[in-house]
Amino acid sequence: MSSPPDLEPYRIALRKRGFLQSDPYLHQCPKCHTDRAVEKWIVAGRTGGRDIDLCGACGQTWSWRQRPLKDEREIDPDFDLATFLKM
Repeated sequence: MSSPPDLEPYRIALRKRGFLQSDPYLHQCPKCHTDRAVEKWIVAGRTGGRDIDLCGACGQTWSWRQRPLKDEREIDPDFDLATFLKM
């Protein structure tokens, strides 16, 4: 079994971009099925917002965008956390 990825640089970069952990509890990863592994990060503003799920076990990320004046958020299928954070 491989060791968990080092996510601290990503957490620091997310905080610098204004993201906050929206849920203090960790959730099950839909990819690796590890319990208590997924962190939920969120940022919101006038121009919409973004939700990011980050798995501490396998490093997989998912992201959704919330557009202004729309009720539903949409998944960002080509999301790459390192590219998004310019790392």
